[in-house]
Amino acid sequence: MKVANKESIHYLKFCVVGGLNTSIDFFVFSFLSYVGVYYIIAQCVSYGCGVVNSYLVNRTWTFQQQGKREKYEILKFTVLNVFTLTVTSFLLTLFHYRFNISLPYSKVLVTIVSVGLNYIGTKFWVFKP
Repeated sequence: MKVANKESIHYLKFCVVGGLNTSIDFFVFSFLSYVGVYYIIAQCVSYGCGVVNSYLVNRTWTFQQQGKREKYEILKFTVLNVFTLTVTSFLLTLFHYRFNISLPYSKVLVTIVSVGLNYIGTKFWVFKP
């Protein structure tokens, strides 16, 4: 029972941090899109802003990694997020241009995919117990 509660707390914290990351991502993406930045560049920059926040807050608060970082932790986190960025950029293009879904709605859909990929990768690969 204690393990299930710990898992639930990790997931809840991850979702809170994800909400903050998503807010940062959407704000930066919206701003950059508004000022005319090409949507893929806006996606990369906005996603990167959320990633920096994600690493710092998830490491210290969600998964409570204390002290020295594991040798390849930052590299694994970067690889995971480059993979997720690649998938989401592809899906953003697919949803917006192939299926004619507006850019904001396409962004919402790819964010859902991003959350799933990042939780699994972060929990079981980057900050594994």
